[in-house]
Amino acid sequence: MKKFLNMAYWIVLVFYSYLLVDTVFLARDVRRSINIVPFDMISEQGFTINVWGNVLMFIPLGVYFADNMKQFRFWKVLGGIIGTSLAIEVLQYIFKCGASDIDDLILNTIGGLLGMSIYLLLKSISKSKEQVHIAISILSIIVGVPVILLVIIIFAYNH
Repeated sequence: MKKFLNMAYWIVLVFYSYLLVDTVFLARDVRRSINIVPFDMISEQGFTINVWGNVLMFIPLGVYFADNMKQFRFWKVLGGIIGTSLAIEVLQYIFKCGASDIDDLILNTIGGLLGMSIYLLLKSISKSKEQVHIAISILSIIVGVPVILLVIIIFAYNH
């Protein structure tokens, strides 16, 4: 059972990584823009799908970063989340594939912090790191498999 859960964990993690790259780089118009005014996009657009999407797409990142550390360190996980988000924004600007926006960095960090909070909640109710990993593996299956199926259906429908 542990082998199955571990395999499912890594399959969902790889698919999540693919989906993140596809969403922030491949599914974008060719354009280059930058916004360095905090909360400008949020105040202009309100809480749209774009705002919620930035938060939701980074929740798994916070969970996976925290879970894959040998020993949990808040600042290292936070640095990884911010660093990943910042790298995405810089690469979007360099490769002209979307808008580089400080609000995205803020929202992605909030999502990552929510993911880290989920990890810490699981850690507080579990007896060992292994139990936390098993719980995250099960959550990966519960959330990841339907998302994978939905993406496959959407892809098949559009092609």
